[in-house]
Amino acid sequence: MLEQLEGSHEGFDAGAVAALRQSRSVIGSLAERIRVPDQFVTAVENALGHHLQLILTEQPSSAQEILADLTANKSGRASVAALAIRQYQDEKQLAFVGEMSPGEKSAAAQNGLQSGQIVHAMSVIHAEPSVEPLLKSLLGRTFIASDLGTATAQIQNGHAGCDFVTLGGELLSRHGIYTGGYLSKDSNGKAPSSILGRKNQISELQAELNELQNLVAEASRKRGELLSEQTELQASLQQAQTELREQEVAIATREGEFKALQNSNRLLHQKIETVVFEVQSLAAQEQEGLQKREALTAKLNELEARERAGQEQVAALTTELENLRQARDVANAALTESKVALASDEQLASSFRQQRTALEQRIRELTQVVEQRKGECSSFVSRKEQAESEIQESRGQIERLQHEREQASAQTAELVGQKNSQESEISTREENLRGQRNRLTELQNSRGAVEVELAQKNMSVQNLREKIQQKYHLNLDDIRSECITITYADEGPAKVETLTPEEMAASGAATDWNSVQQQVEALQTKLDEMGPVNLVAIEEYEETEQRHQFLTTQHDDLVAAKIHLLEIINRINTQTRQMFVETFEKIRDNFRLMFTEVFGGGKADLILSDENDVLESGIEIVARPPGKQLQSISLLSGGEQTMTAVSLLFSIYQVKPSPFCVLDELDAPLDESNVVRFVGILQRFLAHSQFIIITHNKRTIGMADVLYGVTMQEHGISKIVSVKFHKAEEATALTGNLESAVAN
Repeated sequence: MLEQLEGSHEGFDAGAVAALRQSRSVIGSLAERIRVPDQFVTAVENALGHHLQLILTEQPSSAQEILADLTANKSGRASVAALAIRQYQDEKQLAFVGEMSPGEKSAAAQNGLQSGQIVHAMSVIHAEPSVEPLLKSLLGRTFIASDLGTATAQIQNGHAGCDFVTLGGELLSRHGIYTGGYLSKDSNGKAPSSILGRKNQISELQAELNELQNLVAEASRKRGELLSEQTELQASLQQAQTELREQEVAIATREGEFKALQNSNRLLHQKIETVVFEVQSLAAQEQEGLQKREALTAKLNELEARERAGQEQVAALTTELENLRQARDVANAALTESKVALASDEQLASSFRQQRTALEQRIRELTQVVEQRKGECSSFVSRKEQAESEIQESRGQIERLQHEREQASAQTAELVGQKNSQESEISTREENLRGQRNRLTELQNSRGAVEVELAQKNMSVQNLREKIQQKYHLNLDDIRSECITITYADEGPAKVETLTPEEMAASGAATDWNSVQQQVEALQTKLDEMGPVNLVAIEEYEETEQRHQFLTTQHDDLVAAKIHLLEIINRINTQTRQMFVETFEKIRDNFRLMFTEVFGGGKADLILSDENDVLESGIEIVARPPGKQLQSISLLSGGEQTMTAVSLLFSIYQVKPSPFCVLDELDAPLDESNVVRFVGILQRFLAHSQFIIITHNKRTIGMADVLYGVTMQEHGISKIVSVKFHKAEEATALTGNLESAVAN
């Protein structure tokens, strides 16, 4: 943007800009041919003043043509310097008390002036050799002082023939005139960028740009290393996950075997209990059998035989039962292993599907960025080659046209000289003739005016005689001639004195008819204004006086109330303006950071339409996503506008959070990657606010604590269904409590 401002000659007058753009004989401006360190920019600009916009050309005739073009096109005014007619000589070095040596001047140019020091203005300017004579003529007797006190001391010490300028921009001319005042500063404490300051800023920014490009290259190299390391870690992670699944399968197998052994142990305990019960029954039967022993002795052998046969049968059945149990345990173990393997495969497949979508999206983004960068590089190279070829052609045309222009200018100057001499002679003769004609016309007009005025006076006299005859019944011809002197006083009656015409002539007095007419008109006006006698004037006066007093009191009360209200309004406006500016600056800073975080780069800003009236000013949102030019939010896509609005919303939340927030399908125009960013930012503010989100996106639904849906199981009847989720930590704690309860 600074380069565009410099190319459009921002800060130059309209005439200077028009001359630089339209005239082919211009070789540039004085500001383009010099360089000044940052600490001396303000001083040199104030020393040169409007000369900083001097338009440079080679020949005087070119300067005249430039000014003629500006006049013909009504493009403004400009100052043009012809370098060919200026023969300068190097001025003597002026030695002043406190002046620095060349080494000290070089140090001052790098580190600034110390208190009480001065330096010649030419020593801090780096100019092209072609404009050095012009600069010596403009600044040959100009010195830069550390402050006005030092400049004043130099003037008082006998160096009154020089101009002094301070680092802050104050001027002390050789005539003893001080010029200065407040000069606003930017955020870095420097003077606002102007013509010379902009050149230094461009150089600094270009150096910073080179450093940043080096840093970007280094970051890209590190990124490649980290990506390779990430690939290795992912391979290790997959191997570790494979081993973990094998261990889980082995653990599940051991658990199945352990459960089978527990079942066998439980069956054995049941058999032991059965045998104990049978032993107890046999003991009771033995007590009874003792009594029947003699009766049953005969049957004992038969029962023993049956018992042996039954034991053999029980042993066979027990063996068969154990075989069946072992087969069942083997089948259960195989089934468990199959279920575990199936669950592991499903989990692995789901993980691969999730990772595949994100990785494919990232690969597409990186491919687009690479293609875009390649296209920009090729376009820049082609534009550079085209510009270099155009510059070479333009230089050749400029040299040819300058030669032709010099020849034409010489011929034109000779013809113009002849033409001017002839035109001057013709103009002189025409002017003389025109003056004589004007004189004759004026005399004729004066004669006609006098005759008309005389006729009007005669008619007025006749009318006055007739009016006096009608009104006063007097004939002026019959009235005795006498002179009356009336002297009016500010107070009291007028003084009247009657004189004869002889006495009037002897005293040298004359009648002032204008005063007489004014007095007559004034007296007649007073008589007319008096009108008839008003008998109730005193009563009307008293009523009017009371009304006047009442209205005066009301007026004073209204004036006091107005002043009080204006003070309150001014106080409210001041406080409101201060609060608005503070809040706006906080939101603006938060918006810049949040936009960069949401888009992964880029730049955004909030701009007031009218900074002089912030309470009535509109706010314009300007955003530049990565890879795009700075533009208004209305020119962005739907997703970019939504993410910009999200950045602004949460920037306001950072200043003053709200307890509740309702978002109605805010993530509808967003793609998958932007939804992930939106959810990540939303989770940061869950500790400050409760969010109610209306959405159809699965990722947004997945981060919710409670879901509410509307279903229609029966036609025309809606039903609300709610689902509550437990976090992983809560689920782990609940599982631990259940296991403790089972163990107890």
